[in-house]
Amino acid sequence: MKFLINPKPWTMKWKTLLLRTMAVFVIFFIAGCDSGNGDDPKTDCGPSYCISDLAGTWNATELTFSACSGEGFFDLIAEGGSASLVIQTNGRFTLTVTFPDGSETFTGRMYFEDSTFFAIQFDEDPPDDPTYFGDTLSGNTFRLNGGPETAEFDFNDDGNDECASVDLTVVKS
Repeated sequence: MKFLINPKPWTMKWKTLLLRTMAVFVIFFIAGCDSGNGDDPKTDCGPSYCISDLAGTWNATELTFSACSGEGFFDLIAEGGSASLVIQTNGRFTLTVTFPDGSETFTGRMYFEDSTFFAIQFDEDPPDDPTYFGDTLSGNTFRLNGGPETAEFDFNDDGNDECASVDLTVVKS
């Protein structure tokens, strides 16, 4: 007795099943893909305020640099300098620091990482390499305090910047 197997109907059913299975996987793959916007840890709002609340022009009442080594300190305001911080609602900012002998401008974007940590992505830094600061907003006074290595400053005027921490207090004008 011989078993007669017609390979064509079985092959057609197998191909149909395989194609349908692949189609289901493709649909799940496409549906599962996200543009990344939902996973972006960079947010406008933090624990107690939103970056958009900072929009406007702020003038420094304090801007100090402390050497990481503990062997240097510079108080910009006491030395006759000034600083102005202009923040847009999207977090983009321009900080203009005027020293007694010139000025320097810094730009970038402020945001909260994971709605918790205040971060600044400076334009001159590598992408996705933010600097983190302690932050306080109280009425029209905004304060940023950075830990070690949040800035560089030439404390001894030798032309070489040394590691520094920075403290900035600004008042909205």
